[in-house]
Amino acid sequence: MKLCQVVLRCSLWVAAFAAFVYVGSYLSDAHTRATKAPACEWNAVPSPNNAPYLARFCYLDKETVLLRLYDAEGKALLAERSLFELDRPRFHWESDALGYNDRKYDGGEIALPPTLLERLRAKLP
Repeated sequence: MKLCQVVLRCSLWVAAFAAFVYVGSYLSDAHTRATKAPACEWNAVPSPNNAPYLARFCYLDKETVLLRLYDAEGKALLAERSLFELDRPRFHWESDALGYNDRKYDGGEIALPPTLLERLRAKLP
């Protein structure tokens, strides 16, 4: 076998393994959300006056926080994130995003308005 074929074959195996791990992680996370979210005690994220969005979070377990972003009436789910946090999460509203935690560590944000990808992911289990 040529070296190029060996490298290509190894690359395909590594990519397949990475996809398998990603799907397994997603399915585990989806199972946790599906079984624990219905019994959650939801907390509102304080938002600026007249904000067109509403955010809520709950603790799925001791280390996992589920954050959901809705339209102003709270009817349409626009985005959802699972946060792995030992302490109480810190949320902050910006003009173009809902940020959570410190950006230096495990922080991130949800763009406002949520992207099409965020809206589609919110519809998945």
